[in-house]
Amino acid sequence: MITLEAIQAPVSQFVQDFHLAFENALHSKSEWMSKAIEVLNGSTGKHVRPLLTGLMATACAGKTNETTLEAAVLLEMIHTATLIHDDVIDQAAVRRGVPTLNAFFDNRVTVLMGDFVLSSALLRAIALNDIRIITIVSQLGRELSEGEIRQFETADKVVIDEDVYMEVIRQKTATLFSASAEVGAITVKAPTEVVDRCKRVGELLGYAFQIRDDIFDYFRNDVGKPTGNDIREGKITLPLLYALKHIDTPLRDRCLTVLQQKSFSEKDLSLLTSFAIENGGIGYAERRMAEIIAEAKTLLAEFPDSEARQSLIALADFIAARKK
Repeated sequence: MITLEAIQAPVSQFVQDFHLAFENALHSKSEWMSKAIEVLNGSTGKHVRPLLTGLMATACAGKTNETTLEAAVLLEMIHTATLIHDDVIDQAAVRRGVPTLNAFFDNRVTVLMGDFVLSSALLRAIALNDIRIITIVSQLGRELSEGEIRQFETADKVVIDEDVYMEVIRQKTATLFSASAEVGAITVKAPTEVVDRCKRVGELLGYAFQIRDDIFDYFRNDVGKPTGNDIREGKITLPLLYALKHIDTPLRDRCLTVLQQKSFSEKDLSLLTSFAIENGGIGYAERRMAEIIAEAKTLLAEFPDSEARQSLIALADFIAARKK
């Protein structure tokens, strides 16, 4: 599989500039906030979304600009703020093998730190003085929050509906990918129809990213969370959803009872994960992900041939095949 470093090649300078700008994005008089920034800079992952922003801008116009860089930074700050708040909600001390802010501060301080990062991002969005970007960022905050709330609702009600699942992951994950791609095109003044195409590609990559993340939950591997973590929170992700929807056996009834009772022992988690794996849930999720990636590649084929376009196609494959 192609490496992320190879995918970054057409925008290598943009990636370097992004990392420096992101590290310098937050300044505070607070000693605790300085510690938080140090922790965040060491745990922010692969920065796939800002890479998407840079590649989309380059695919549209052959280059990025200062606005592209600033937009990538503020969108990643929004993403970071949501991760901080998610870790508080999940009471997580570790994310992908790296300590979260919760490991250093209590929930009160951590929530405020998330608010600080989010507010800083909004200020940077306003400074761009582009009403389209400000609108996208404002809508993004609403979608991300509502998506998380709806995920709790569907878990509470044990909703087994693929359309609902797809809408929830659109809100909680795909919208951020969509915004990253759309804003990349906007910053280089791409035509409206091209901006819309970029937005759709980003959305599709976001769907695939989340489905791959959900598949991780059914296996023990080095992704920084234990098997069954989503199920432990009552979340019915695509592999389990498929098995529950298409298999009608007494074992299915046992699984539904466990989900409704919401008391998950290790034995219960093993039952649910095994049920999903043994009844085609993983295979189905991988097929859906492949269909989504194929649609994204079809749209990318409409762009003029360039290194950036080839890297976007490679990024789609990377998202689908990643191991963590």
